[in-house]
Amino acid sequence: MPLLRDYQQDCIDKCVDAVTQGKMRIGVSLATGGGKTVIFSNLLDRFRSLDVNSTGTALILVHRRELAMQAASTISRFMPDLNIQMEMGKLHANLGEADVVIGSVLTMVRRLEDYPPNSIDLIVIDEAHHAVADSYVKILAHFNADTPATTVPVIGFSATFERADKKALSAVMDEIIYHKGILEMIDENWLCEGKFTTVDVGADLSKVKSVNSDFQLEGLSKVMNTKEINEIVLNTYLHKMKLHNLKSTLLFAVDVAHCKSLFETFQRAGINAQYVTGKTRTSERDAIVSDFKDGKIQVLMNCGIFTEGTDIPNVDCILLCRPTKSRSLLVQMIGRGLRKHHTKEYCQIIDFVSSSKVGVVSVPTLAGIEDYEGNLDEITMEEINLLKQEIEQKQLQQEMLQKEEEIREKEIKSDYKHFVLDSDSIELTLTNFEDFKSFCESMGETDISKLSPAAKEARLLADSKYPWVPISKVAWCFPLLPGRHLRIEKETNANKDRIYSAKLYIRIYADRKSGPAYAPYRIINVFTSPDLEAVFNTLEAFVSKMSANSTMSCSKFAPWRKQPASPKQKAVIKPLFDRVIATEEKFADMAPNVDAYLKTLNKGGASSILFATSLAPKYPVKRILKLLSWRNAQSQQE
Repeated sequence: MPLLRDYQQDCIDKCVDAVTQGKMRIGVSLATGGGKTVIFSNLLDRFRSLDVNSTGTALILVHRRELAMQAASTISRFMPDLNIQMEMGKLHANLGEADVVIGSVLTMVRRLEDYPPNSIDLIVIDEAHHAVADSYVKILAHFNADTPATTVPVIGFSATFERADKKALSAVMDEIIYHKGILEMIDENWLCEGKFTTVDVGADLSKVKSVNSDFQLEGLSKVMNTKEINEIVLNTYLHKMKLHNLKSTLLFAVDVAHCKSLFETFQRAGINAQYVTGKTRTSERDAIVSDFKDGKIQVLMNCGIFTEGTDIPNVDCILLCRPTKSRSLLVQMIGRGLRKHHTKEYCQIIDFVSSSKVGVVSVPTLAGIEDYEGNLDEITMEEINLLKQEIEQKQLQQEMLQKEEEIREKEIKSDYKHFVLDSDSIELTLTNFEDFKSFCESMGETDISKLSPAAKEARLLADSKYPWVPISKVAWCFPLLPGRHLRIEKETNANKDRIYSAKLYIRIYADRKSGPAYAPYRIINVFTSPDLEAVFNTLEAFVSKMSANSTMSCSKFAPWRKQPASPKQKAVIKPLFDRVIATEEKFADMAPNVDAYLKTLNKGGASSILFATSLAPKYPVKRILKLLSWRNAQSQQE
């Protein structure tokens, strides 16, 4: 008896364990080429060894002749002592003699009266993603195996447990107890690696109607079956054939007309091609497939024939000329080329894709990459997986940014007043907006280029990672290193255009008598531009270079800035406010508000106030007092 692969034995064990535990309707999901026929052939022996099935008859349900012949051949090879009989077309099984009945679904559903309900002790369904069709359900119901309470084990096998018509497989299967997909099979070297190429043929599928969640074939054929596209398919094949010495290419077309057109196109180019369709006589089809396996035919074309139950391991190239919305169909077509064979190391898989995004699934879909817009050129599944990881990382970053943006927008739109009331005072004083509403609205715009110049200023200053402070209506600063600070100054030219200059101020300590606020500076112009965003980008690089060897963080997000302000900082800051309150009548009643503000002040805010007032003693304080006054008025209105 041929040896089983490790995973095949594991699958058999899991099936037997599940049934002995009372799970009677189970599914096995196994990639094309994984040997599902081998598995259920050996399952028959395991179940016959159980007491309850020692003398029982097993029924294997298939929906195509090729699957029936393949099952009979494999079972005979592994279990030569079993009596195998067919219930298909002109063939009638002798139930009294048969150990295994391989039944065509279309035939079985018409001959159920020949099978007593208790005559079958095990049902195996090949290509079980079809099993919710009415014909299957009728057969299962006849043997009282259509509910979870069945005493007859039902085991379904499929490479793709998905259905185009979206019917729930739970109607016939209670649990998928084993899964091994294409990627895992390739990774473990049970399948050969594929090299995937996509070719954009420019087909517009946007007007092609859909039936059962996939393209309607007649409309799809009209779009894909053109002289131009067929020539692209031919030329692509010729290029790959010469490049890789291809011997056996399997082509999937849309329909019979498409098959014939491609056949004629390839024949005119001197390619030994043949095609089979549902209309091809069985004997002729068998002869063509045999010649293809023997290497007598270079290109074998089909439409819907070789998607299931076809074992042609010598296929070294797949031409996908039939766009689909069905992941199951895509997996089935690609799987035809991934069986291992001594004549090939790789299978070239060429996907002729549409330029329109209308739900078409393509090769990257297998790795979970949806709507991939790039081109593939002989990329392996391993490389597609790496591409998926890269895309997922970018998507995660984008989702995080989007969530942050959504949260920010929700806060702003819900009530801009609350936003202002809860925001940091120093940050809000960066803008010159009188009512602060425009500042809040600017925070909700994701495209900076759409903002007004004033709103753009507020947005860029607020979004910067550095603790900018205002020292006048036309200047903002932040400390860089001791004795040095950066400043952005705004001017308006004759055309009323705003010009921004980034400058480095370096303090000169020659005259100490005049005090720090009046100390002279050496000024170095860093960058000047009407584009404030460009100024900020230049400053980002400049600061990174200047602070490379410093242990002090310039960022406004530095942890120390969140700590409560020290008593010493508050003691220095309070007189700054007291002096303005004493001289400005409009702030005369703000002392309680200042006291409350100082209680919640953190070290970052205190540091920014002390720095700003060292350059402009009154302006920053007035801006904060104005904000506190506005907040006080808002709180009294609520």
